[in-house]
Amino acid sequence: MNLVFLHQGRLYWAIAILLICISCGSPREGQSVQNGNVNAEREILGSIPAKRLLSYWNGFNFKAKVQTVNPDVVEQKLVDFIALFPTVPDTVVQVAVHDMLKKASVEPQNFAYFLDKYSHYLYDPNSPMRNEGYYEQVLTYLAADETLPQEERSKYAVVLELVRKNQVGTVATDFEYLAKDGKYRSMHEGTKPYKMLVFYDPTCTHCAAMMQDLAQTPAVHNCIENGFLEIVSVSLHPDKDSWTGYQKRIPDNWMNGWDEKGRIINDGLYNIRAYPTIFLMDGANVVLLKDAPLDVTLRYLVNLVSR
Repeated sequence: MNLVFLHQGRLYWAIAILLICISCGSPREGQSVQNGNVNAEREILGSIPAKRLLSYWNGFNFKAKVQTVNPDVVEQKLVDFIALFPTVPDTVVQVAVHDMLKKASVEPQNFAYFLDKYSHYLYDPNSPMRNEGYYEQVLTYLAADETLPQEERSKYAVVLELVRKNQVGTVATDFEYLAKDGKYRSMHEGTKPYKMLVFYDPTCTHCAAMMQDLAQTPAVHNCIENGFLEIVSVSLHPDKDSWTGYQKRIPDNWMNGWDEKGRIINDGLYNIRAYPTIFLMDGANVVLLKDAPLDVTLRYLVNLVSR
């Protein structure tokens, strides 16, 4: 099956919408601000992209079992639905996803089918459309769905907690690693405007290919040499010899380290599901991109340089 992935690899960016007003002025001033927020929310929901997304499933027969219709057509429809997410704020995505799942729940087999596809496209580490920010909207619905058994809801709540770690717009969790010079360093160290954090496994052949692509990208090399970017690569393999034996493959202008205590995995500091896992951060260690495909990360970096 060859699905057409619209906007494949486009990164979702959450646009923060202020919905709760904290007023320190008079009641009249507070009411004025609240009215402004309500009007802004109505304007967003009334926009053409929002209307398109919110009405996307109108007319779809959720009672008809997907397998008896045309699974390929339904799957493509879901892919096209996801492709519209970047056109609206995250608040609209949440409303659209929750409404769609509620409609799909009328037929248990369809509900299970859509959950499987959402997981495949948005949470599978090998999916070029993966996006934990979008998948979070699915998980928030499931964790609060009282029609599901408590055990199942709890399972989704655990995944939701993992997904919410080190989100875009938050300061990445700091940790200590052993650097190749034998010194212990903090991930938060550094003075460059941007930082790329790369978690890898030295025994992973896919990692080797991805790391090589990253090292041989001229834009990345230029950013490092011009003092614009630093790359911190950290091996999460428990064997120290594997890390030291791999160091010759790491460019000299990268900071290469090893999670000696295994805290990143054992303490769940980061949600690592595949290697390599890449984060892009600013100079204050605020996450800009979280586990985005390498091509998306490189495009974003090029855009930063060209500003």
